[in-house]
Amino acid sequence: MSVDWITLAGAAGGFLSAALLPFLSLRPNRILEGVPRGLLESLGPGAGIVLGALSAAGVLAVLRGRRPGLDAPGALLSGAGLAALLPLAGAAAGRLAGGSPVARVSAGSGLWLAAAGLGVALFSFTRRLPSRSPARIASLLAVPASAAAAGLAGLLDDLSLVRELAARGSTFAAELARHLTLAGGSAALGAGIGIPLGLAMYRRPRWRGAISVAVSAAQVVPTLSLLGLLIVPMAALGAAVPVLGRLGVRGVGWAPAFTVLSLYALLPIAGNTFAALGAVDPGILDAARGMGMSRRQVFLRVQAPLALPVILAGIRTAFTANMGNAILAALVGGGGLGTLVFLGLAQAAPDLILLGALSTAALALAADRVLALAFRGAVPRGIRTEDS
Repeated sequence: MSVDWITLAGAAGGFLSAALLPFLSLRPNRILEGVPRGLLESLGPGAGIVLGALSAAGVLAVLRGRRPGLDAPGALLSGAGLAALLPLAGAAAGRLAGGSPVARVSAGSGLWLAAAGLGVALFSFTRRLPSRSPARIASLLAVPASAAAAGLAGLLDDLSLVRELAARGSTFAAELARHLTLAGGSAALGAGIGIPLGLAMYRRPRWRGAISVAVSAAQVVPTLSLLGLLIVPMAALGAAVPVLGRLGVRGVGWAPAFTVLSLYALLPIAGNTFAALGAVDPGILDAARGMGMSRRQVFLRVQAPLALPVILAGIRTAFTANMGNAILAALVGGGGLGTLVFLGLAQAAPDLILLGALSTAALALAADRVLALAFRGAVPRGIRTEDS
């Protein structure tokens, strides 16, 4: 009998973590150290839902080798357990806080690891289901639907993350907009420069080495070091060109962060463009030329469309990476969600740190999936790759 060891390890690890580690942490206020609360103490009867889902996922992982049709029930069970975690934790936070406006209830290591275990089980079960399987769709949508419903119903209001968000709603919205602008704008500039550079690498072999070194240079310098190196030249540029100075180009602020992110976007975009153009079958290009097409027509009608999926994948990689790297813009006054992270570090407020870090991670994941769907619609059906 073949056992699904990935699912079993996730379910077993989640079960033991939920049962043995602190599930929630109660702090009298925002600053004081929290008091750990176990699973049973936190959730009461609701603990059975979490442990039951983890146990069932482990049992299905063991039985799957004998009964291959257990993927759909396993996905639904794991999705339901994962979807129940946030509402149960929110309701428990309300009970533990006891109506205190200053008390903070945070997720403990047991909750995080139980969610990770159910997430591993959910991924393992759903990856073997067809993409349009009702069980796959339902299990994947259960988590965001449950979180949205719990938020609208007010069940999450006493969780410390939600209280931090409510206290800094306007700041969060402003920094989110700056974060998206930095990541999106720098990726767009990187595409505007990187695609022509990739084309030049393909058409001008003599330039290939110099361009490759140029677009790779930023990747070998740590992000913080590169931000520091740009302070002096950016300040000089802003002082020398008054128009740029009035736009905010100076040693600190959005300009050095935007420049660094744009430089980091060059390598994946230029590299993918060069590789995509070179990977087109020469026989196809010869056939197009044999049909009487000019060089320009061959490129625009044949080579570029065939290379498009790989080029778009490079843009997607650059944008997703910039979404995460933009968190460091706050170190030079560039704004973004990193502002919340570093403010939380300065104030010894772990929930504020989590608010910025989790929002950044969620943005990067969402950007990756949104771009995947958008680019899938932009690529002709006959030349789509599995990932586009």
